Amino acid sequence: MRAGRPAELVRHSGIRARVTLATAIVVTATLVIAGVALVLLLQQLLVAGLDSTQLTRANDLSAQFRSGALGSVVPGTTTDSSLVQVVDSSGAVVASTANVTGEAPVLPHPPSQRQTTTTTITDSPLDTGTAFRIVAEPVTLQSGPGWIYVAASLGQVDSAVTQLRTLFIIGLPVVVSVVAVIAWLAVRQSLGPVENIRRRAAAINASDLSQRVPVPPGTDEIALLATTMNDMLSRIEMAATRQRQFVGDASHELRSPLAALQIQLDLALRQTGGDEISAELAPMRDQVKRMTMLIDDLLFLARSTEPTPMVVPSRVDLDELVFAEAQRLRELGGPSISVSVHNAARVRGSFRDLTRMLRNLGDNAYDHAKSMVTITLAIDGHAARLVVSDDGPGIAEADREQIFARFSRLDDSRMRDTRGGGSGLGLSIARQIVESTGGTIAVRDRADGRGGAEFVVSVPVEDSEL
Repeated sequence: MRAGRPAELVRHSGIRARVTLATAIVVTATLVIAGVALVLLLQQLLVAGLDSTQLTRANDLSAQFRSGALGSVVPGTTTDSSLVQVVDSSGAVVASTANVTGEAPVLPHPPSQRQTTTTTITDSPLDTGTAFRIVAEPVTLQSGPGWIYVAASLGQVDSAVTQLRTLFIIGLPVVVSVVAVIAWLAVRQSLGPVENIRRRAAAINASDLSQRVPVPPGTDEIALLATTMNDMLSRIEMAATRQRQFVGDASHELRSPLAALQIQLDLALRQTGGDEISAELAPMRDQVKRMTMLIDDLLFLARSTEPTPMVVPSRVDLDELVFAEAQRLRELGGPSISVSVHNAARVRGSFRDLTRMLRNLGDNAYDHAKSMVTITLAIDGHAARLVVSDDGPGIAEADREQIFARFSRLDDSRMRDTRGGGSGLGLSIARQIVESTGGTIAVRDRADGRGGAEFVVSVPVEDSEL
């Protein structure tokens, strides 16, 4: 789990963080590789330069020995960090600089082959605490073949390499931090148009598809993305407009013939005297009523998705609507209707829509009640709390969200209504109306523990009601 945590953090971090982290890692790796290579190259160049200087001095001393111009003491340099020894074939020191007079050879054994050889030793007679670089040059002495050892301290080389390494160690975090900040700012500036597009896209909803995302200047990928999104929004707006027009036009065109058909059926039922004919016409009239209700619901949905509202919100006395809905349900006969209004509640919304909401909840409770429908209204804090309950079969907890979906019917747990079955739009429309007023609607088991369903609506009340 711990091993996967960094990868999980990277996946859930933003693009800016991921790009900045990737840039910092790449720059760090590049600088480390380049720094190591530079340190090694500098060390090799300095050592090679030191070897070249010592070889030149060894050649000069060899020529002087061959000419007999040097004695047992070899002239030293201006620094004490170098030395010269001349060794014969038996390994004895026959000449040296004054700083190593009487010392044993710096190389215990001469090179196996008589050719110029370079080597490094960690201890020397000078005891400087640093390594020494030795050039062994073969020379011909009067006593026979011998060697000239020219040695110099690597202290200056080590000091230069250490300074470069220290400078690199100090500068690496600074450079990486500067690069990371620049990368962060550059990515933020580059993603600025994307954030503007995201905010505008989040603000676009189904009720107003005329908005478009901002298109940044230029022809880069972000500008092309914004242009493509605007083209897509145009197509969606056209499709939604055609759909609203179709639903509205079709609903309006259907209402007139349905109204005429219902009038004719009512007249036929009044004029007919035979029970057999009435039994055939009555279901037809009920189906026409169902069709009319469905068309009214479709018209409401078409209006609710229009860019501008059809109704201006106003103050509505919710308690009066409750009494009116209770009276309507009583006139239908059947289950008893119980009303309990604890407080007068004035809310802000559409009188027509709130009436439809109460009618839909009342019809739902009436259709599924066995003997009783209860409507309760009270002020609860800053909201009007409306409870519509019935003593029917209830609604399973797993289905309590599904019932608010459009065209949803729960034939297994809630039997179809006694008036021919609903369209499955009533509760969906009720939720849409409640949420348009800033309220909430939910369904639960009855608070008294009895069987049935209880719909709870909470709508903000006017300040004057508090």
